[in-house]
Amino acid sequence: MSRRLRVSIASGLLVVALLGAFGVATQIGITYYLPPSASGEATRHVAAFEPAVAGTVVAGLAAVVLVANLVLAIRRAMPRWAWIVAALLAVTALAVPFVVATFQRPTF
Repeated sequence: MSRRLRVSIASGLLVVALLGAFGVATQIGITYYLPPSASGEATRHVAAFEPAVAGTVVAGLAAVVLVANLVLAIRRAMPRWAWIVAALLAVTALAVPFVVATFQRPTF
């Protein structure tokens, strides 16, 4: 495999993982409003959705490993099993936002 192809594939896998990390990171914040108080104003609160936080960590770790994969791909040829692991990490990072989205959100 040529160096240009190795770097292109590794970069593409990294972009996929970063998209997954961004997709799950946008699900962290939950905004809710408490009932109006005596003054008549509802107060706005923001909480963290814990499965989204865990998903962001998983997708972020996959992205870090894929950055290392990109560096190795730039430097030298890699074995086939390393490309398979990199592809599985990219698919995992892309699947995490969809899995987190299926979890039930808390009600306040």
